[in-house]
Amino acid sequence: MKHEHTHHVAADADKVYAALADIRNLPHYVPQMTKAEPHDGDKVTVEARYQGHTQHGEGWFKTDESKRRIEWGAEGSDYHGWLQVDPDEEGSRLTLYVATVHGDAPDPEVMGTLDAIRRLVEADV
Repeated sequence: MKHEHTHHVAADADKVYAALADIRNLPHYVPQMTKAEPHDGDKVTVEARYQGHTQHGEGWFKTDESKRRIEWGAEGSDYHGWLQVDPDEEGSRLTLYVATVHGDAPDPEVMGTLDAIRRLVEADV
């Protein structure tokens, strides 16, 4: 299942991107994520809580500062996504795209995650 949502963020695009591009910041901005550690280039180890269960996983996390774009995915899975930060009038535009496996993240959950990211980033930058 594919989800794409956009939100306006009342903060500078470069600052928003910088906050989100540091993998160690993700547990602060993504409500379900409890741990994110980089290792070996683009590889990451993550821990998240979904429906009361803690899940561990390996994945990849790539950033492109020139495009203000972050891409990620899980090893051996169709799960992947990207986050794009574009300059906007009076702030920036944050677009989140997620391709989930078997529809395991309903649209309202993806929208809620994006809204949480927006609120936390605005408070920080």
